[in-house]
Amino acid sequence: MGRVHARHKEKNMKTLHLAVAGASGQLGTLVVNELIRQRASHPATALTAITRTPGRHAAWQEQGIDVRFGDYDQPQGLAAAFHGVERLLLISTNAIDGTGRRLAQHRHAIAAARQAGVAHIVYTSFLRPEEGKRSLLNDDHLATEALLQESGIGHTILRNAFYQDLLLVVLGTAAVDGQLRTAMGQGHVSCVAREDCAHAAAAALADGCRGNRILDITGPVALDASALAAIAAQIFGRSIQVVALDAEARGRHFIAAGMPAPMATMLAGIERWLATDAMHVVSDDFARLTGRQASPVQAFLQAHRWQLLAPTLPLA
Repeated sequence: MGRVHARHKEKNMKTLHLAVAGASGQLGTLVVNELIRQRASHPATALTAITRTPGRHAAWQEQGIDVRFGDYDQPQGLAAAFHGVERLLLISTNAIDGTGRRLAQHRHAIAAARQAGVAHIVYTSFLRPEEGKRSLLNDDHLATEALLQESGIGHTILRNAFYQDLLLVVLGTAAVDGQLRTAMGQGHVSCVAREDCAHAAAAALADGCRGNRILDITGPVALDASALAAIAAQIFGRSIQVVALDAEARGRHFIAAGMPAPMATMLAGIERWLATDAMHVVSDDFARLTGRQASPVQAFLQAHRWQLLAPTLPLA
Protein backbone atom coordinates (compact mmCIF):
# COMPACT_ATOMS: atom_id res chain seq x y z
CA MET A 1 0.00 0.00 0.00
CA GLY A 2 2.85 2.35 0.83
CA ARG A 3 4.34 2.10 -2.65
CA VAL A 4 0.97 2.62 -4.32
CA HIS A 5 0.33 5.66 -2.13
CA ALA A 6 3.79 7.09 -2.91
CA ARG A 7 3.25 6.71 -6.64
CA HIS A 8 -0.19 8.32 -6.36
CA LYS A 9 1.25 11.22 -4.38
CA GLU A 10 4.07 11.74 -6.90
CA LYS A 11 1.62 11.64 -9.79
CA ASN A 12 -0.50 14.37 -8.22
CA MET A 13 2.41 16.51 -7.05
CA LYS A 14 2.13 20.00 -8.48
CA THR A 15 5.02 20.99 -10.72
CA LEU A 16 6.80 24.16 -9.66
CA HIS A 17 7.81 26.25 -12.68
CA LEU A 18 11.01 28.24 -12.18
CA ALA A 19 12.66 30.55 -14.71
CA VAL A 20 15.97 32.37 -14.98
CA ALA A 21 15.94 35.55 -17.07
CA GLY A 22 19.36 36.57 -18.32
CA ALA A 23 20.38 32.92 -18.33
CA SER A 24 23.30 33.35 -20.74
CA GLY A 25 25.27 35.70 -18.50
CA GLN A 26 27.95 34.53 -16.09
CA LEU A 27 25.65 34.55 -13.06
CA GLY A 28 22.64 33.23 -14.96
CA THR A 29 24.59 30.27 -16.33
CA LEU A 30 25.78 29.37 -12.84
CA VAL A 31 22.22 29.56 -11.49
CA VAL A 32 20.76 27.39 -14.26
CA ASN A 33 23.45 24.76 -13.75
CA GLU A 34 22.87 24.79 -9.99
CA LEU A 35 19.12 24.32 -10.49
CA ILE A 36 19.80 21.44 -12.87
CA ARG A 37 21.95 19.84 -10.18
CA GLN A 38 19.23 20.33 -7.57
CA ARG A 39 16.54 18.95 -9.83
CA ALA A 40 17.72 15.42 -9.12
CA SER A 41 16.32 15.77 -5.60
CA HIS A 42 13.36 17.94 -6.65
CA PRO A 43 11.88 16.16 -9.70
CA ALA A 44 8.62 18.11 -9.58
CA THR A 45 10.33 21.25 -10.86
CA ALA A 46 10.10 22.65 -14.38
CA LEU A 47 12.96 24.93 -15.37
CA THR A 48 13.00 27.59 -18.09
CA ALA A 49 16.06 29.53 -19.22
CA ILE A 50 15.27 32.88 -20.86
CA THR A 51 17.98 34.35 -23.04
CA ARG A 52 18.61 36.48 -26.10
CA THR A 53 20.64 33.59 -27.56
CA PRO A 54 18.60 30.38 -27.16
CA GLY A 55 20.43 28.72 -30.04
CA ARG A 56 23.59 28.49 -27.96
CA HIS A 57 22.07 26.24 -25.33
CA ALA A 58 21.40 22.90 -26.97
CA ALA A 59 23.07 21.18 -23.99
CA TRP A 60 20.45 22.61 -21.64
CA GLN A 61 17.65 21.56 -23.97
CA GLU A 62 19.05 18.03 -24.02
CA GLN A 63 18.69 18.03 -20.23
CA GLY A 64 15.02 18.93 -20.48
CA ILE A 65 15.36 22.66 -19.93
CA ASP A 66 12.87 24.86 -21.77
CA VAL A 67 15.06 27.50 -23.42
CA ARG A 68 13.09 30.54 -24.58
CA PHE A 69 13.96 33.78 -26.32
CA GLY A 70 13.53 36.90 -24.25
CA ASP A 71 15.02 40.37 -24.57
CA TYR A 72 14.41 43.15 -22.03
CA ASP A 73 14.72 45.64 -24.89
CA GLN A 74 11.81 43.95 -26.70
CA PRO A 75 9.04 44.18 -24.09
CA GLN A 76 6.30 43.09 -26.47
CA GLY A 77 7.57 39.49 -26.31
CA LEU A 78 8.45 39.21 -22.64
CA ALA A 79 5.03 38.18 -21.32
CA ALA A 80 5.07 35.22 -23.70
CA ALA A 81 8.58 34.32 -22.53
CA PHE A 82 7.32 34.33 -18.93
CA HIS A 83 4.14 32.35 -19.68
CA GLY A 84 3.45 29.67 -17.08
CA VAL A 85 6.34 30.74 -14.86
CA GLU A 86 5.59 30.88 -11.13
CA ARG A 87 8.94 32.05 -9.76
CA LEU A 88 11.26 34.22 -11.85
CA LEU A 89 14.88 35.20 -11.29
CA LEU A 90 15.40 38.70 -12.67
CA ILE A 91 19.15 39.27 -12.93
CA SER A 92 19.99 42.96 -13.12
CA THR A 93 21.46 43.82 -16.50
CA ASN A 94 24.87 45.30 -17.22
CA ALA A 95 23.52 48.28 -19.20
CA ILE A 96 25.22 50.73 -16.83
CA ASP A 97 25.62 53.63 -19.23
CA GLY A 98 23.77 56.50 -17.58
CA THR A 99 21.04 56.56 -20.24
CA GLY A 100 18.30 54.98 -18.13
CA ARG A 101 18.30 51.89 -20.33
CA ARG A 102 18.89 49.44 -17.47
CA LEU A 103 15.98 50.73 -15.42
CA ALA A 104 13.76 50.60 -18.51
CA GLN A 105 14.81 46.98 -19.05
CA HIS A 106 13.92 46.09 -15.48
CA ARG A 107 10.61 47.94 -15.76
CA HIS A 108 9.75 45.98 -18.90
CA ALA A 109 10.55 42.67 -17.19
CA ILE A 110 8.50 43.42 -14.06
CA ALA A 111 5.51 44.60 -16.09
CA ALA A 112 5.67 41.48 -18.27
CA ALA A 113 5.95 39.26 -15.20
CA ARG A 114 2.83 40.83 -13.78
CA GLN A 115 1.01 40.37 -17.08
CA ALA A 116 2.09 36.72 -17.23
CA GLY A 117 0.91 36.03 -13.68
CA VAL A 118 4.33 35.37 -12.15
CA ALA A 119 3.83 34.85 -8.40
CA HIS A 120 7.32 35.71 -7.13
CA ILE A 121 10.37 37.56 -8.47
CA VAL A 122 13.91 37.15 -7.16
CA TYR A 123 15.94 40.23 -8.06
CA THR A 124 19.72 40.65 -7.84
CA SER A 125 20.28 44.08 -6.34
CA PHE A 126 23.33 45.65 -4.71
CA LEU A 127 24.43 45.87 -1.09
CA ARG A 128 23.24 49.01 0.70
CA PRO A 129 22.08 50.87 -2.42
CA GLU A 130 20.59 53.59 -0.23
CA GLU A 131 23.93 54.34 1.46
CA GLY A 132 25.83 55.68 -1.52
CA LYS A 133 25.54 58.99 -3.26
CA ARG A 134 23.63 59.03 -6.52
CA SER A 135 25.61 56.84 -8.88
CA LEU A 136 25.31 54.42 -11.76
CA LEU A 137 25.76 51.60 -9.25
CA ASN A 138 22.94 52.63 -6.92
CA ASP A 139 20.19 54.49 -8.71
CA ASP A 140 18.83 51.72 -10.92
CA HIS A 141 18.78 49.21 -8.08
CA LEU A 142 16.88 51.53 -5.76
CA ALA A 143 14.39 52.36 -8.49
CA THR A 144 13.94 48.68 -9.42
CA GLU A 145 13.34 47.76 -5.78
CA ALA A 146 10.64 50.45 -5.72
CA LEU A 147 9.07 49.01 -8.88
CA LEU A 148 8.91 45.61 -7.23
CA GLN A 149 7.21 47.09 -4.18
CA GLU A 150 4.66 48.82 -6.41
CA SER A 151 4.04 45.76 -8.58
CA GLY A 152 2.20 43.76 -5.94
CA ILE A 153 4.24 40.69 -6.91
CA GLY A 154 5.87 38.75 -4.09
CA HIS A 155 9.61 39.31 -4.25
CA THR A 156 12.99 38.49 -2.82
CA ILE A 157 15.65 41.17 -3.16
CA LEU A 158 19.18 39.79 -2.98
CA ARG A 159 21.49 42.68 -2.17
CA ASN A 160 24.76 41.21 -3.36
CA ALA A 161 28.08 42.60 -2.20
CA PHE A 162 30.82 43.25 -4.74
CA TYR A 163 32.00 40.07 -6.43
CA GLN A 164 35.40 38.79 -5.34
CA ASP A 165 36.50 39.58 -8.89
CA LEU A 166 36.89 43.16 -7.63
CA LEU A 167 39.93 41.98 -5.68
CA LEU A 168 41.75 41.46 -8.97
CA VAL A 169 41.39 45.21 -9.47
CA VAL A 170 42.22 46.20 -5.89
CA LEU A 171 45.29 43.97 -5.74
CA GLY A 172 46.43 44.81 -9.25
CA THR A 173 50.12 43.92 -9.64
CA ALA A 174 50.74 43.59 -5.89
CA ALA A 175 51.72 39.94 -6.23
CA VAL A 176 54.39 40.96 -8.74
CA ASP A 177 55.82 44.22 -7.40
CA GLY A 178 54.80 44.04 -3.74
CA GLN A 179 52.73 47.23 -3.81
CA LEU A 180 48.97 47.32 -3.25
CA ARG A 181 47.97 50.69 -4.68
CA THR A 182 44.49 51.69 -3.62
CA ALA A 183 42.16 54.59 -2.93
CA MET A 184 40.00 52.60 -0.50
CA GLY A 185 41.70 54.16 2.52
CA GLN A 186 40.62 52.49 5.77
CA GLY A 187 37.37 51.24 4.26
CA HIS A 188 36.30 47.61 4.35
CA VAL A 189 34.68 45.39 1.75
CA SER A 190 33.02 41.98 2.21
CA CYS A 191 33.42 40.63 -1.32
CA VAL A 192 31.35 37.57 -2.18
CA ALA A 193 32.07 34.77 -4.63
CA ARG A 194 29.98 34.88 -7.80
CA GLU A 195 29.28 31.18 -7.27
CA ASP A 196 27.85 31.98 -3.84
CA CYS A 197 25.53 34.56 -5.41
CA ALA A 198 24.38 31.81 -7.77
CA HIS A 199 23.74 29.45 -4.85
CA ALA A 200 21.75 32.19 -3.10
CA ALA A 201 19.69 32.96 -6.20
CA ALA A 202 18.92 29.29 -6.83
CA ALA A 203 17.92 28.78 -3.19
CA ALA A 204 15.70 31.87 -3.12
CA LEU A 205 14.06 30.84 -6.38
CA ALA A 206 13.27 27.32 -5.22
CA ASP A 207 12.42 27.76 -1.53
CA GLY A 208 8.77 28.73 -2.03
CA CYS A 209 8.78 32.01 -0.11
CA ARG A 210 5.57 33.88 -0.96
CA GLY A 211 6.10 37.13 0.89
CA ASN A 212 8.58 39.96 0.46
CA ARG A 213 12.11 39.91 1.84
CA ILE A 214 15.44 41.67 1.48
CA LEU A 215 18.61 39.64 2.06
CA ASP A 216 22.23 40.83 2.20
CA ILE A 217 24.53 38.39 0.40
CA THR A 218 28.10 39.04 1.55
CA GLY A 219 31.39 37.31 2.04
CA PRO A 220 32.25 35.87 5.47
CA VAL A 221 34.44 38.80 6.55
CA ALA A 222 34.97 42.48 5.70
CA LEU A 223 38.57 43.34 4.87
CA ASP A 224 40.44 46.62 4.67
CA ALA A 225 43.47 47.10 2.41
CA SER A 226 45.95 46.10 5.11
CA ALA A 227 44.13 42.84 5.86
CA LEU A 228 43.86 42.09 2.16
CA ALA A 229 47.59 42.76 1.71
CA ALA A 230 48.38 40.39 4.58
CA ILE A 231 46.27 37.61 3.06
CA ALA A 232 47.83 38.13 -0.36
CA ALA A 233 51.33 38.17 1.16
CA GLN A 234 50.69 34.82 2.81
CA ILE A 235 49.37 33.29 -0.40
CA PHE A 236 52.11 34.63 -2.67
CA GLY A 237 54.97 34.30 -0.20
CA ARG A 238 56.20 37.88 -0.37
CA SER A 239 55.74 41.11 1.54
CA ILE A 240 53.09 43.46 0.16
CA GLN A 241 52.95 47.12 1.14
CA VAL A 242 49.81 49.26 0.94
CA VAL A 243 50.36 52.43 -1.09
CA ALA A 244 47.56 54.92 -0.40
CA LEU A 245 46.39 57.01 -3.36
CA ASP A 246 43.54 59.45 -3.80
CA ALA A 247 40.89 58.55 -6.36
CA GLU A 248 42.29 60.89 -9.01
CA ALA A 249 45.77 59.37 -8.74
CA ARG A 250 44.27 55.89 -8.75
CA GLY A 251 42.38 56.69 -11.93
CA ARG A 252 45.58 57.94 -13.57
CA HIS A 253 47.32 54.74 -12.50
CA PHE A 254 44.62 52.64 -14.14
CA ILE A 255 44.88 54.65 -17.36
CA ALA A 256 48.68 54.38 -17.38
CA ALA A 257 48.25 50.61 -17.18
CA GLY A 258 46.17 50.71 -20.36
CA MET A 259 42.64 50.82 -18.98
CA PRO A 260 40.04 52.86 -20.91
CA ALA A 261 39.36 56.18 -19.18
CA PRO A 262 35.63 55.59 -18.45
CA MET A 263 36.37 52.28 -16.75
CA ALA A 264 39.31 53.79 -14.88
CA THR A 265 37.10 56.58 -13.57
CA MET A 266 34.38 54.14 -12.49
CA LEU A 267 36.78 51.80 -10.68
CA ALA A 268 38.61 54.64 -8.96
CA GLY A 269 35.22 55.94 -7.89
CA ILE A 270 34.36 52.53 -6.44
CA GLU A 271 37.52 52.59 -4.34
CA ARG A 272 36.73 56.12 -3.19
CA TRP A 273 33.29 54.88 -2.16
CA LEU A 274 34.84 51.95 -0.29
CA ALA A 275 36.89 54.49 1.66
CA THR A 276 33.65 55.75 3.25
CA ASP A 277 33.23 52.27 4.80
CA ALA A 278 29.69 52.05 3.39
CA MET A 279 30.41 48.46 2.33
CA HIS A 280 31.47 47.34 5.82
CA VAL A 281 28.68 44.76 6.05
CA VAL A 282 28.85 41.10 7.01
CA SER A 283 25.58 39.17 7.03
CA ASP A 284 24.61 35.59 7.78
CA ASP A 285 21.70 35.77 5.32
CA PHE A 286 23.60 33.60 2.82
CA ALA A 287 24.16 30.82 5.35
CA ARG A 288 20.55 30.92 6.55
CA LEU A 289 19.24 30.86 2.97
CA THR A 290 21.51 28.14 1.58
CA GLY A 291 22.62 26.13 4.61
CA ARG A 292 26.26 26.62 3.64
CA GLN A 293 29.04 29.04 4.52
CA ALA A 294 30.19 31.77 2.15
CA SER A 295 33.50 31.15 0.41
CA PRO A 296 36.48 33.04 1.88
CA VAL A 297 38.72 35.43 -0.02
CA GLN A 298 41.65 33.06 0.37
CA ALA A 299 39.97 30.46 -1.84
CA PHE A 300 39.35 33.01 -4.58
CA LEU A 301 42.92 34.31 -4.54
CA GLN A 302 44.32 30.78 -4.67
CA ALA A 303 42.10 30.00 -7.66
CA HIS A 304 43.32 33.16 -9.45
CA ARG A 305 47.02 32.97 -8.64
CA TRP A 306 47.93 32.76 -12.31
CA GLN A 307 46.06 35.97 -13.11
CA LEU A 308 47.55 37.92 -10.22
CA LEU A 309 51.05 36.72 -11.05
CA ALA A 310 50.75 37.59 -14.75
CA PRO A 311 53.30 40.27 -15.74
CA THR A 312 50.69 42.20 -17.72
CA LEU A 313 47.37 42.45 -15.92
CA PRO A 314 44.36 43.83 -17.82
CA LEU A 315 42.96 45.48 -14.71
CA ALA A 316 46.26 46.43 -13.06
